[in-house]
Amino acid sequence: MSNDTLLHEALSRCLGKRLTFAAFRAPGMPITIWAQREPGVETVDGRLLWELNDVFLVAPFELDPAHIAMIRSDVDLSFGEFGSDISALFECRGDERPPMPVEGEGTGQKAYTDAVVAAKAGIAAGRMTKVVLSRTRVARMPEADLIPLFLRACLERPRAFVALVRTPGSGLWLGASPERLILAQEDHVRVDALAGTMPAGAVPDSADAWGAKERDEQRIVTEAVMAALRSVGAVHVMARDPETLLAGEVAHLRTRVEADLGAVPLSDLVLALHPTPAVCGAPREAAREFIRNTEEHDRGLYTGFWGPWSADGRTELYVNIRCLRHGVDHALIYAGAGITAGSDPRLEWEETEQKTRIWARPVADVDGTGSQA
Repeated sequence: MSNDTLLHEALSRCLGKRLTFAAFRAPGMPITIWAQREPGVETVDGRLLWELNDVFLVAPFELDPAHIAMIRSDVDLSFGEFGSDISALFECRGDERPPMPVEGEGTGQKAYTDAVVAAKAGIAAGRMTKVVLSRTRVARMPEADLIPLFLRACLERPRAFVALVRTPGSGLWLGASPERLILAQEDHVRVDALAGTMPAGAVPDSADAWGAKERDEQRIVTEAVMAALRSVGAVHVMARDPETLLAGEVAHLRTRVEADLGAVPLSDLVLALHPTPAVCGAPREAAREFIRNTEEHDRGLYTGFWGPWSADGRTELYVNIRCLRHGVDHALIYAGAGITAGSDPRLEWEETEQKTRIWARPVADVDGTGSQA
């Protein structure tokens, strides 16, 4: 049996039996599946993450640092050059409860642009310098479509962290994020400050040639990341020059920030970073309060973080953007845009349209927002 056939069978088993699992592919790495023998998910106090290896962290936007969910690697499968024995998956027991349907009708254009106008008023009044506003879109999507969507994203988006994840508490999610929260090996860390968006076909030759709004948005995120590193006691903090990162239909500005942690626990840095201004805003609490009072949907895992955690090895966590939550035969697709003083409500709506198209192209709209399938 070929490696591709084994991978498809393993993913089908994980979905069909409703296992608690994470199938993921980091840039430059093989597809990996970590699955639990039992469906129940444990949580860990963020202060105790230093004790854990080979677990997949699943953290929502509204995170309780004392209860971070993790998927164990009871079954560890890798689909690289050689095949993998998937027989251990047949020993795993899944969640027997039926899946929850997707609720809501998606965010209409007027509701979203009105929220952008309100955000700009808050910024003009001095309450915030930036806030990230998200929206949702409902699309028809049989569960069987998730496997080809996952595999296609792995093929077409080599720079993204692609993940298909299910837990009993959070449900079934698919994401392909270009935004790395943190990469850590030994005591050296790298954080990507990612902000500013434009259509991939309109990207200028130089990062310096991006518009003032995008460069200002990216500066806010970079400064916050560097401040978080220094606040936990990291040393040798250094920011590289901004660069353009292509991410499918859109492109972003990215600044790579590096530092040495020394004796500082990596978990302290993760909790200090989340949520960054790239997905929340600045100042953080003012932006978060505006989001709570304005967005009509629950973000869930959207703009949270997830990825493999190994205290004694390599940890690579990504911000969960470009994602959807699946329920029964529909999906809720999430997208957001960073709002600053220079934002144009119509352009911010169009930006979110671009971002939903990663999943929306092969599926049919049902939310009436005017998106093209």
